[in-house]
Amino acid sequence: MEFSAKKLYPVVRSIFILLVLLSALCAGLRTVADYDMGWHLATGRYVVQHHQIPQTDVLSFTSAGKPWAYPPFAGVLLYLTYCAFGYAGLSWFCALACLGVVFYLVRRGDIGSAVLAMLAVQSIVARTTPRADLFSTVFFALFLGELWAYHRGEGSRPWLLPIVMLFWVNLHPGFIAGIGAIGAYLLVEAADLLFAQRRRAVLLRLKKIWPWLAACGVATLVNPWGPRIYVAALGLAGFAAPAQGATNGSSLIDEFQGVPISPHLLYQLIDVRHMDNGLTWLLLLAIILVGLFLWKRQPGAAVIALVALYSALAHARYIGLFAITIATLGGPLLSELGIISSSGSSTAGTRKTARPLVRVPEGMAILVTLVLCGVALLHIADYVSSRTYVVFNADSRFGAGESSWFPDRAAAFIRREQLPGNVFEDYVLGGYAAWSLGPQYPDFIDGRGLSPDLGVEQDKLYHEGPDSQLWQSEADRWNLNVLLIATSGFRGLGKMDPLAFCQSATWRPVYMDDVSLVFLRNTPQNRPWIDRLQIDCRTQQLTPPHGASRPALYDFYLNSGALFFELERYQESEASLRRASALYPEDPNVHSLLASLFFVKQSYREAEQEYRASLALNENSGALYPLGLLYVAEGRNVEAAEVIGRAAKESMVPFDMYMTLGKLQITLNHPEQALAAFAEAEKHSPYRNGGESLAPELYAEIAEGNSEANRLLGHWPEAIAFQREATEKTPMVASRWNRLASFYEATGQMQLAAEARRRAAGLQGPSAPR
Repeated sequence: MEFSAKKLYPVVRSIFILLVLLSALCAGLRTVADYDMGWHLATGRYVVQHHQIPQTDVLSFTSAGKPWAYPPFAGVLLYLTYCAFGYAGLSWFCALACLGVVFYLVRRGDIGSAVLAMLAVQSIVARTTPRADLFSTVFFALFLGELWAYHRGEGSRPWLLPIVMLFWVNLHPGFIAGIGAIGAYLLVEAADLLFAQRRRAVLLRLKKIWPWLAACGVATLVNPWGPRIYVAALGLAGFAAPAQGATNGSSLIDEFQGVPISPHLLYQLIDVRHMDNGLTWLLLLAIILVGLFLWKRQPGAAVIALVALYSALAHARYIGLFAITIATLGGPLLSELGIISSSGSSTAGTRKTARPLVRVPEGMAILVTLVLCGVALLHIADYVSSRTYVVFNADSRFGAGESSWFPDRAAAFIRREQLPGNVFEDYVLGGYAAWSLGPQYPDFIDGRGLSPDLGVEQDKLYHEGPDSQLWQSEADRWNLNVLLIATSGFRGLGKMDPLAFCQSATWRPVYMDDVSLVFLRNTPQNRPWIDRLQIDCRTQQLTPPHGASRPALYDFYLNSGALFFELERYQESEASLRRASALYPEDPNVHSLLASLFFVKQSYREAEQEYRASLALNENSGALYPLGLLYVAEGRNVEAAEVIGRAAKESMVPFDMYMTLGKLQITLNHPEQALAAFAEAEKHSPYRNGGESLAPELYAEIAEGNSEANRLLGHWPEAIAFQREATEKTPMVASRWNRLASFYEATGQMQLAAEARRRAAGLQGPSAPR
């Protein structure tokens, strides 16, 4: 029996590794939905058509001519792939990249690497989308893997590194991650110098490898910008600080935000179907690996694991690199120690240890590996059925091709009708607009972040009505004649109000489908188009695609339901959402939209039921926060504070949640909790680190909240100081001067109170700014 088990275990292990690879392929094969893909394709198109590398912005009309240093050849490769195979080709390109990374991680054939690779699949697939970042993910895995294998004395190819770096520096600014991998390797070797018995081997390894490492440094300079590429690389990584009074572009991007640590992570550990299950386990295992490396007297590896863990928690952008690091360093260690292996088992290239930490009988190892095979099969089934995307990522579906959220029909309409002037679109939509409408229509803004302050201007527009003076002045300034709004994938919701623009006198709707709207500025010059193309948002019908597949039909009804909701066509919205739910009952997004529908109709009981149904399928801040607002509307403030607090802890962008929580705690007469909430809000402000002066109202609101909390505590000097800060940031707001006056009066400072009252009175005339 023992002999049979020993022969069976390698077979079961090989089957598991094959299932991990199949899982990686299925996870990577999904419809392309990345919003940065468009400007990469547009850049590649420019290089191919003009036979030159752009040194300035050539994609947008708001940043035209600004210096731009970015390796263009990833865009060229993606563009040529698209030209040859279309969007399906891009899907397969990404799937093969994901498969390649995971194959490299499991190449040793040990069970430890295979398990960690399975846990890393979702983190890797998130960084192997059709954008230049894909190449950094692939090359980082190769760099770190070869250096770690060389350090361990296994088969490695250090001569390959300079060749890879030469390609890397011309494909993506993330080449600095390769420099980081070299630094990590040198750190490991330097740490081993602390141990006398290892020094000779360390010095011998360094003597052999240093020419290849030096060649890597030289290779980074072989690019169109020379040493200046480092400036662009550091800026992209979020390390370059903005000038005072300028927006920190990275603070406006979700992937530069930290990974929220909340009690919900414990649930993610046991829910193997949760999209973040693997990441949560890797975070836990990273901590365990630090201890194991220290126990094995490998302090350099322990430091690398800690740095990788910190980077992932501080910036979600680096989760993929973190997962690769833990799988590369941790897999062999776990196998050698016998933690995820059978006793006595070994694979080619694995260094043997004197004694395994845990002896696992072959029979038990086979059983555990079969369970892991079952988990891998479950993951594959969830990818192929699109359950993973329906529940956790509504923008993508399994298979090759274009995501349903892209407004390709609206873009085709704009081109076909030759609408005049420039096109305004959202930041998220800008990259796709550069690709689908350019070069005839340059984009307004896109993910390259060349004009981060333009994002502040755009945000101000979102808070103004379409007939406002601000919209008028911006339209005149930029010659804006066309508005393109994407409404699907929850990208357009909560920003531009489609109904307000449909009812506007300044803008007229001329096109509408289930994922987008197009508006034309109402001017005499545009009357020929408006008279011919104008539609009525209240009655425009949407027809499901003929012969559509189940996922496509589901997308149509989900997107239509969301758009009808925005247009206050509530009956049609509910009918569409019910149809979507019938197609995919596990969809939490339908329940969230139905809850919002019942909320606005003040059917609070039904709204709560739908929010809870959504949370039961996928707990996230996007459903928790509106549930908390529902409780506020019902006067259930204690429950609201608890739910909104949970939402803030689980959100990557919790600023609004903490602001609401702070005000709620003041209502509940909990000033200490209010101060804590306002402190968290300031910590998560999108305008921190240099851009505070661009959002005076926001910081005045925080200051006023702190002022009121201190007043409730009886801390009058602090309350007055914060209220003065609020007036200094917004000196034209009369109500804040009056509030300051009342504080002065309460503390007997009548002269100061009178001065504050005079300031307020001078702002209350009919011509005073609001």
